[in-house]
Amino acid sequence: MFKALIIVLYLSSEAFSAFIKYLNSSYLKKDLPDNVKDVYNEEEYKRFLSYRKESGQLGLISNCIDIALTLALLALNVFAYVFGMLSGLNYYVQYLIVIAVFTVLNTLIDLPFGYYDTFVIEEKYGFNKSTKKTFVLDAVKGIVLRIVLSYALIILIKVLFEQFGNMAILWSTIAILVIVLVIMMIIMPLMRIFNKFEPLADGDLKDNLMALCDKYGVRVKKIVVRDASRRTTTSNAFCAGIGNRKTISLDDNLVNAYSTEEITAVFAHEFAHAKYRHAIKRFPFSVLSVLVAITSIAIVLNIPEFYTEFGFRSTNFYFAQMIAGVIIWPISTALGIIGNYISRKCEYQADAFAAREGYGKHLISALKRLNKESLAGINPHPAKVILDYSHPTLSQRIDAIASVSDKQGISNDKKETNITELFKDHKSEYKPSEVDWGKPEGREEL
Repeated sequence: MFKALIIVLYLSSEAFSAFIKYLNSSYLKKDLPDNVKDVYNEEEYKRFLSYRKESGQLGLISNCIDIALTLALLALNVFAYVFGMLSGLNYYVQYLIVIAVFTVLNTLIDLPFGYYDTFVIEEKYGFNKSTKKTFVLDAVKGIVLRIVLSYALIILIKVLFEQFGNMAILWSTIAILVIVLVIMMIIMPLMRIFNKFEPLADGDLKDNLMALCDKYGVRVKKIVVRDASRRTTTSNAFCAGIGNRKTISLDDNLVNAYSTEEITAVFAHEFAHAKYRHAIKRFPFSVLSVLVAITSIAIVLNIPEFYTEFGFRSTNFYFAQMIAGVIIWPISTALGIIGNYISRKCEYQADAFAAREGYGKHLISALKRLNKESLAGINPHPAKVILDYSHPTLSQRIDAIASVSDKQGISNDKKETNITELFKDHKSEYKPSEVDWGKPEGREEL
């Protein structure tokens, strides 16, 4: 009964995901909103549709293989069999070996699809700048990082539940949240595993960006440039860290190809995430999310049938965390909807800040270019937005930015003047009561 329940829930989650992807794909036939019709011309939109089709077909094949393998592993009690082969070893060694083996196997299965996506599809459409060496190194680094984090998390949960029983729900939640906060503080060193970050060079651009920081008295530890061009032609920006350790990163593709006004507009958006402390203010939602996840693990640990029907003779924490993710997918989906809604509100607030600073026109221009250059979907199905989008759609953002600019009576040409001249004797309008609650993340992307 319990095995059948898990398999049905797993298939239900995958079927639901496939249905949403179908809705989103079918929505491509709809006419684009008027305010984004100029993003692609006719030929460019055909290129976008072709890219989406090829990428979607590859994703479908990869997903079908993942589903088939997962069902086989569950139906044939493979996890219990592997642990049984290691029964003579210490439990901690068993967990390390199993996590390492399945992490490597999962990567090896996904690697051909990632390779084809990078060196065939993205190469065809002009995105890829990565080398095979970089691709392999990224895969190896990813394997090591996933093994370390997964092992640490499972051992932490194992130790706490063996020590405190069901009270470990509380202690595990606290411990994981502390770990999340630490990661948020050191996110930039972790990201340097994959990318190089250089300080933004002195000049007018840096003067403009620092003037914005000085204007509001917000301390930003660093403004850095990421070497995104080593892997792709697309661009992004993000704000990472908390407290006085906030770092704002701009991709080198952005810095090298966009106008000073567009870059400053993008920076103003990222700066707003730091100014309004979105990462910290969304932290309470993370407490709820982690609590639900740990509670689901506790439920699995207290029902022996979740183990015996899959071939285990005793409690297994590796299998428990995996099964817990399956049984709570309806709840996690609901939490995801709430979390994404809150995240979109934060994005609206960041856009509004940039617009009030007079950068509405340039932010819209930058967003259109960023979407065009990455062949992004600019007209997703509303259900897809609700379920998966942490950012509003491009059309929604443009409408909101234009609305703020109109209310402020901001001229489109205002920011042609050097920003440092406009900031003289200006007092901050920031009010500590401006709060947007939501999920915390180590970084806020554009």
